[in-house]
Formats: sequence, structure tokens, C-alpha cells
Amino acid sequence: MKYRKLTAALLAGAMASSLALSGCGNRIDQSAVGATIGDQEISIGYMNFAAHYTQVTYDSLFVTYYGEDYWTNESYMDDDGQTMEDTVKSYILEEIELDYLLEAHMEDYGVEITDEDMEAIQAAAEEFMSENSAKAIKEMGATQEYVETYLYYETLATRMDDAIYDDAEVQATEQLSIEDYSRRTFSYVVIDYSDYTDDDGETVSYTDEEVAAFQESAAAFAASAQAGEDFDTLADTYGYTVSTYSYGEDEDSEEDGGFSDAVIAAADSMTEGQISGVVEGTDCCYVIRLDSEDDADAAQSALESAISELASDLYSEVIEGYQEDSDFEVDETQWAKVRFSSLFTIDDGEDDDVSASVE
Repeated sequence: MKYRKLTAALLAGAMASSLALSGCGNRIDQSAVGATIGDQEISIGYMNFAAHYTQVTYDSLFVTYYGEDYWTNESYMDDDGQTMEDTVKSYILEEIELDYLLEAHMEDYGVEITDEDMEAIQAAAEEFMSENSAKAIKEMGATQEYVETYLYYETLATRMDDAIYDDAEVQATEQLSIEDYSRRTFSYVVIDYSDYTDDDGETVSYTDEEVAAFQESAAAFAASAQAGEDFDTLADTYGYTVSTYSYGEDEDSEEDGGFSDAVIAAADSMTEGQISGVVEGTDCCYVIRLDSEDDADAAQSALESAISELASDLYSEVIEGYQEDSDFEVDETQWAKVRFSSLFTIDDGEDDDVSASVE
């Protein structure tokens, strides 16, 4: 639903649990301009910090699984020949740009960063700077100002996300009506006789006689008076599993991922409480009981799902509109100097020291 930073939770955790990092050798001219947006200049120092802080998250997750060279290893290049470092750096640029775009639209949604917020941000940044080693601070290019800026935009972006989505949800609610999401609900059992894999890994097909026996059992189940009286108990006796399904006029075809067309057709022809005969499917058959011709709970659930989907689309339209109008420009020469040439480790809280980073 929302464009959130992967690093947000980690930075918040650092404030509470004394994150410890190790690294070495960061050489960036912090005062140089790394990007512009409108008449605002963004220092490469801040961009470098944001990049390396994001790197911390990835290193904590991926080094163990992909090895210490995963940032530049050709094995992990994408289809466009981009290394993991290239891909993540592109993502970071998008996040930085979006932060500034959201800031420019704060008044549109009545979003504010209060003095109390800034006091909390300052305190959190001070703790971050004091709890990390000088070596880690140097490698990340962290300063009190950069950490405060990072936390400021985290706070701002979170509130803007909420405000934009809440507005989109109001619009979606006004556009959609529960009358368009009426639902019929049925219980069903499915008797599967598709090919299966045996204990030796071989594909096995049921014989015609076995399939016929499955179908005869299903027919006996459907014809039993007890099916109408206690569908679930009788299904258990037969070794069947009962599931339920709700559908409406917006049901996708079976070809497009919806339920079996034959079953939906059968359910459409039934009245509440009625048991179907055996309904043939693809390499299976069904027996269904129509539970409700107008399931209010299912209709409400479908409406809420539709509202959520439309709200997400409307939210995305707002964000994409901001991005389309953006004049964000990056100094590629400066940005190329930001490299993930060292790895970070995170203190798990059990030891006083952390292992040295790998160059």
C-alpha cells in the first residue's frame, strides 16, 4: 500500500537497543552537492549516510546467505546487468526524491512536524551517535545533522503516507456501494483424481476404474439425506474436507483464476440449503451446498477489500503524480563515489564487541 523505507524499523530499533556497527574507510566530500530538487540542494554527505544506513539492513540480512561479495557479485545481477549495489542505490535515490516531494505537499494534507517531534528526533540522533563506534560513524558518514535529517524525513514520510492513504480511502468509500458486492456462499467438497507423485518420485495416474469409484462415492454422498441435514459431519465420514466460497457478479472466470465455472453455474441455479449433484471439474469433481443466497458478511468483506484496493490505486496515483512532475537531478559523478565496499555488522545485544567489517 505504501512507499516506506526498508530501514525505518532498524533505525528505530537502534535508538532503543544500542545498535553497534563496524566499518572503515569512508571518503566522501560531504559538502558537495549530490542532487537538486527545485531550488533545494541535497548534500552528497547526507545521501551517502542514507545509502550506508540502508546498506546496514541488507548486510544484516544477506551476507550470511549470499556471501561477503554479494553487492558486486555477477551472480546476483538483474536482467539489465545491474549489480545489487546498483539496484539498491537506485532505490535509495527514489526514496530520497520521494522524501522531498512529500515535504513539498505537507500543507495539502495538514501534516506538521512539531517542536516536540524535533526534540525527540534530536535526542534519538544524539543517542545514535553516542552508541555507535567512531569507526562505524566514520564508515557511514554519519553526523548529528544527517541522522536528524534522516529521522525528520522518516517521520514526515510516515505521516504523509497515512494522510494520503486516509484521503484515498475516503474517496474510495464514497465511490463504492455494497449493493455492487452482493455475495452467494456455498460449502463444498472436492474429490481430486489428478495425477500425483508417489514415494519414489514417479508420476502416477488414476485408472478409469479408480476415477469411476471416486465419482460413485461422490454421488452417494450427494444423494444422502444426511448431506442436507449435516453436510460437514457426513463429509467427515466420507473422508472429505469441507471448504466455503463466496462469489458475486464480479467473479473471475476459471480461466482467469476464479472458481470452477461449472460449480459457479450450479450454485447460481440452487436455492439456500440445497445440495448439488456431482459437478464435474478438471481432473476432479465437486459436491456443494448453497449456504446463502445473500451473504451480508461476505458482501461487507468484499466491499472492504474493494475499497482497500481502490484506495491503494488512488494513493499510487498521487505519488506517481508527484514523481511525474519532479525535477530531481543527481550529480552522477558524486553519486558514483558512494560504494558499499565494506560490510556492516550489528551487535545482537549479547556481546560488548562486534566483528570487524570486511573490505
